[in-house]
Formats: sequence, structure tokens, C-alpha cells
Amino acid sequence: MQFMKRLVFGFLVFMISVSVAWAGERGYQFVVGMDSKLCARVLEAFREDVDDRGRLRYQHEIFRQIIWKPVELKGQGPKSRHCSSLEKAIVDLDNDGQPDLVVKTTFCMKGSPSDSFYMFPADSAVLEQANWQDLSPLLATPDKFERTGGSYPLSALPMPSESSKETPALNTVFTVQPFIMDEKAYVALTDGRGQWTVITKYLRGERFDDQCYLRMAGR
Repeated sequence: MQFMKRLVFGFLVFMISVSVAWAGERGYQFVVGMDSKLCARVLEAFREDVDDRGRLRYQHEIFRQIIWKPVELKGQGPKSRHCSSLEKAIVDLDNDGQPDLVVKTTFCMKGSPSDSFYMFPADSAVLEQANWQDLSPLLATPDKFERTGGSYPLSALPMPSESSKETPALNTVFTVQPFIMDEKAYVALTDGRGQWTVITKYLRGERFDDQCYLRMAGR
């Protein structure tokens, strides 16, 4: 109990300090996180990567270190690639020293694109086994992020007050962008609202270790 109180207090102190330091600046302004140096560096990279409307372009060097290649599955695929695309990359996503095959998919929910990813051993033949009529070999892996239509709670975010019972969360449609910083892999997660962006480490299965929460000012 004492540990949790100290952790929450540390989060609150850090949030207040960075809020004061970055008050009045455009774009991402608030950071809550376990590693203040990492969060500050990610924030700096994000601020360099926003367009005129304040949206991330995902073109910064930290994102370009992972090379994504389009996947062509067998069978008759949907005509609209905006809502039916697959990409693959070889990257040590879980930071265990072994390269992984990561397949990122984009499918639409009510017209809005939403990302998922699925992880396999680097030499996996899963993309040869799957086709547009049967994606089950891809979807069956336990190692994935698959939340379209669901939510991702910001569980390490201190609650505004003890009386508040609603945990802030990303919801419904997601943008998922792995990146590399200091030779370690992280995943940036946000949803269709773009209010919060989570910087997290992937731990295999459907487990994540959130490192930073960034908030877009004005949203």
C-alpha cells in the first residue's frame, strides 16, 4: 500500500513539474511516466513530427528505423486498401534479444481505420499459410495487440480524485506505431480522438508496460 501511495505521489509530482515547464507550448504538453528522461526525449521527437494540424506524421527517425514492407496475401482481397492493408517488419519488439516477425494490420470499423499487430518468430511461415479468405493463422497468435472496438485503459495514470471511478482509456479505433529509441523497441498507441498517446513496452501475450502518457493540448 505504501509503495502504491509513493508511486502515485511520484506521478503527480512529475506531472505538475512538466506541466509547468511546458505550459503554453503547442502540441503535446503533458507527460506522466515512470522514466522522465525517456518521456522528455519522446516528447521532443513528437513535437518535431507534428503537421500543421498538430497530428503526428510518424516520419521521425525513431519511427523510420523500423522498415515496414507491404504484405500480399493469397486470395481475393478487398478493393479498398485504406481499410484492408497488411505490413510486416523484422524487429525485436519485446526486447528479448531475438528478432521477431511483426505483422501490422489496418481494418476499418464504421469507416475509421484501426491498427492491430501480431508477432511471430522471425522465420515463421504464417503469411504463406494465411489468405484473404482465412486469416486464422495470423489471428491465432497469443502475442498481439488487438483492441479494435474495445479499449486500452490508462491504468498507470493517477486518478483526478479518489471519488472518480472512471479510468481514462483509449477506445474503439487505434493507431499503433512501434519505434526504436536507444536500441530498444517501444510502441506508441493512440485512438481516434488523439487526446492521449501511450508510450509502452511490449511484454508478449497481450501484456504491456506503460512508460509515458502524453496528452495533446486542447483535446
